[in-house]
Amino acid sequence: MSNIKLIHGDCMDVMREYPDKYFDLAVVDPPYGINAPKQSMGSNKSRKGDGYPGISVAEKLRKGRLNQGSGKLKNRALNMMNCDWDIEIPSLEYFAELMRVSRNQIIWGGNYFPLPPTRGILCWDKMQPWDNFSQFELAWTSFDKPAAMFRYSNTGGANAETKIHPTQKPVKLYYWTFKKFANAGFKILDTHLGSGSSAIAAHEFGVEEFVGVEIDKSYYGDSVNRFKQATAQVSIFDVIREVS
Repeated sequence: MSNIKLIHGDCMDVMREYPDKYFDLAVVDPPYGINAPKQSMGSNKSRKGDGYPGISVAEKLRKGRLNQGSGKLKNRALNMMNCDWDIEIPSLEYFAELMRVSRNQIIWGGNYFPLPPTRGILCWDKMQPWDNFSQFELAWTSFDKPAAMFRYSNTGGANAETKIHPTQKPVKLYYWTFKKFANAGFKILDTHLGSGSSAIAAHEFGVEEFVGVEIDKSYYGDSVNRFKQATAQVSIFDVIREVS
């Protein structure tokens, strides 16, 4: 059984707890600094039937939560749902610390960050049928390997995962990544846990140790619940740690 640690806290504080090159691999999806929660993410204002035309994915999620329950429950959801996390990219200190604690790195959205040139680019082809949606996402890697493509729909069908985060990536994307770049003896870090897809994939892949960090309390709670549901066949109460 993998040693899975899901931590509510600041990833900078958590990384400082670990010695140099402790993790074999860091697979991270930090904010891109494009204000994604406020963007329509390709929403077509003229399209009917989705209930929330022309608003962001984050706002859809927030409205969905607010429609569940009333009174104090609605107010609590409104207060806890953070839609302002993608205003700026991480600091240079973040990238320096990430590379200090890990031997290799895979950084989604690498095209937005001041990173050195790399041959080993990853591309997730979302197989979007609509031109006004993002067709793919890129990841920077520290590996000197040929660029690789993963094709997997982000519009439903085979990817029927419940969305709990506006930039949620599918579990199968992370599992493919681990198969390509990791092995069962690896220690893996994710500094921006988000929806918890990486943790579920790490559990299924069976890595030696996985540490996932999420600073937002609401997303952290949702990701923990999602992880519990996805791994309900085993007891995981001893592998979740919350840092105040």
